[in-house]
Parts: sequence; C-alpha cells; structure tokens
Amino acid sequence: MLTATLKDQAAMFRERRFATFFTGHVVSRLGDAPVPVAFALAAYQVSHSAAALTWVLLSLWGARFFLVATGGRLADRYDRVKVMIGADLLRLLAQGALAVIVVSPLALQSWHLCLSAALYGAGTALYNPAQIGLTPELVAEDRLQRANGLLSLVADVGFLLGPVLAGVLMSTVGFSWILWLDVASFAVNLVCLLRLVRLHTPLRRTAPFQAAAPSTSGTSADDAAPAADTDHRFRAGFAVMARYPWFSFGMALWFVVSLGIGLTAVAGPVIAVESLGGAGAWSVLATCLAIGSLLGSLAVMSTTKHHPWKAASVVVTLGAVLQFVALTLRDELPTAVLGASFALCALTTAACGIVWDTAYQSEIPERYISRLGSVDNFVNAAGIPAGMLLGGLFADHYDTVFLGVSVLLVLLCVPAARLAGHGKKATA
Repeated sequence: MLTATLKDQAAMFRERRFATFFTGHVVSRLGDAPVPVAFALAAYQVSHSAAALTWVLLSLWGARFFLVATGGRLADRYDRVKVMIGADLLRLLAQGALAVIVVSPLALQSWHLCLSAALYGAGTALYNPAQIGLTPELVAEDRLQRANGLLSLVADVGFLLGPVLAGVLMSTVGFSWILWLDVASFAVNLVCLLRLVRLHTPLRRTAPFQAAAPSTSGTSADDAAPAADTDHRFRAGFAVMARYPWFSFGMALWFVVSLGIGLTAVAGPVIAVESLGGAGAWSVLATCLAIGSLLGSLAVMSTTKHHPWKAASVVVTLGAVLQFVALTLRDELPTAVLGASFALCALTTAACGIVWDTAYQSEIPERYISRLGSVDNFVNAAGIPAGMLLGGLFADHYDTVFLGVSVLLVLLCVPAARLAGHGKKATA
C-alpha cells in the first residue's frame, strides 16, 4: 500500500503543471512561515505596547475579510493563474516596500507595519480563492484528495517551523532579512506561475451538476445556472449555496468548528495557567495541536482511498466534541490526556478539512468553485475571531460554552452527514 501511495505521489509530480505550481507554492509558504511572529515582534519593538500588534492584526485580517468576496468573484471570472500573479505582485510590493523602509534611515513606525499588513492581507484574499479553483484544473479527480493533502502538509510544516525560524532570524540577521526572504519567495512563486501560464491547459469541467437536493421552489440548479453564470457578485455564491444544501450545512458545521478553534485559542492558555500548572502546559497542548494537524495531513496522503464527506463530517464533530469534553473534565484528567484530545481534534480537523475541500472541488460546478471557496474562507475567517471573542466574554463560564458549542456541532452534524453525497459528480 505504501509503495502504491509513493508511486501515485511521484506520478503527480511527473505532471509538469502541478509540479510547477507546487514548487512555487512550497517556496512561497516557507518564505511566509516566519512572517506572522516576526511582525508581532517588530510591532512590539516599535511601540513597546500590545496596541500596535492589535492594529497590525486588524489591518491584516480586516483586508482579508473585506476582500475575500472580490477574490472569489475575480477567480471565477478571469484566468485563475493570472489572478494569482496579480495577488503575489501585491504581496511582494507590501513586503518589499516595508523592507526598504526598515533598512533606510527612516524610523520604522506602526503605520508602516499596518499598511504592509493590509496590502499583504488583500493579496492573500485574492490569491486563496484562485488557488482553490486552480487545483482541480491541474490534477485528475482521482488524485485531487492527495494533492490537497500535499498542500495541507506544506501549510502544517510552515506552521511548525514559523515560530522557530522567526526567533532565530530575528535574533541573528534581523527583521529586514525576514522580509527580503519573503520577497524572494514571492519572486520564485511568480516565476513558477508565469511558467504555468505557458503550460496551463485547464482540465475545467463543462457539464453542469444537479443540486444536492430538490429545490423547494421546483427550480433545479441547472435551470438557474445561466443566471448564476452571469452574476459574479459575492452574494451569488450564497445563492449557489442555497441550491446545494449539503454544502450549506457543511459550511455551517465548519463555521462552528472554526469557532471552536478560536475559543480554544483563548480558553486554552487561561485553563493551562489556572488549572494545569502554568504556561508550560499550554506549550505542550499547542505542540499537540501542531503535531496532530501534521499527522492528519499525512494520514490523508498515505491512503489511496477517497474518503466521503458523509463520514468525515461525523469524524470532525467527534474530534471537536471530545476535546471540549476533556477541557470540561480538566480537573480530573492528567495533562497527557488533554494533550491527546488536542492532538486528536487537530488530526481530525486537518484530515476532514482536506476531504471537505476535495468534496466541493469535485462536486460543485467549476464555474462556481472560487466563489464558494471564497465563502469557505470568509466563514472560517469569521468563525475563528468569533470564537476568540466568545472566549474573552465568557471566561468565567467556559464549561457552559464548551457544552453549548458541542451541542451545536452535533445538531449541525446530523443534516450535514445526511445530505452529503446526494449531488452528482461532474463529467469531463
């Protein structure tokens, strides 16, 4: 089985289009890895307060939040590779201009970091939906899940290496070199994308899909397709969602999963300090999250079987609920058991996230993929900060919040699992 898996991975890289795209993606991700921590350290060094870091984060996520709709619309309307090129040029400009300021006689100020973060966030909002729609064009459908697993694995490795690289580089060569390395990584990715323009022959699906369930109005997805084809507004993505109930309930489930991630990011450190012996316990739990996510990506890549979203929706729910149960019983459980629950939750979230991406890339009409991908990004981008806000507002009632989120997950899992797999797949 392992030999077959390795052969299949090698076969993907013999496809020049995917190999070219993946090479640029890996280099760009590694260049991005130390940037978040480095920005946080630089913001604090400039202002000596947490306020600057807050404004930098708001600039980054605000731009991503407000432009994610535009990203999906552009990627469905125009050539996705060219949209990605434009987005990377914007991110290169953001990091390059800031790097010039850092090495110049000008004093680095907080607003410089905020402006760079906003441009960087805007570029990311344009880039990600295009990439989501491009991946099914570069690999055959039977290899799509493994391709998504590879992309997820790169993200997990970057997440693990990022803080370490940032700490080493900030203490040795400084902030400017981190920016220049990121600029260089964007340049490499741009070269790969420009080459991909010449190689790119889209494997775009042309046949329309049937809706996942009959419409209550009696209008099928295909009947409404011409109108949706000409409507590239972000709200058209939500209109498409209404015709694919399995996607709508799946998206609602992922919103609550993301909300749980944000809640854990706030509640976890508080619980570690108050109940588990201090900040060291949170370091252990955070490491378990990172390792679990990495193992989840590897698990999906190592199998030749395509797992259905119907089963994955149940698995991701179980993983999240078990983590919240363990957190509720924190006073009776050893830290090792809590760590195992964190690793399991991260593993199921990463693995089922890959299955989810593959499901809608395979079963949603190609002409809608980037818009629905932007809705996916939008919902997840909203879910995590909403969970953080929930964790901050109800710090004295975590057990009640954990119970409420768990119940909501189970309630959404039932229709998500029941409706999954009702739609017909595309034909070439």
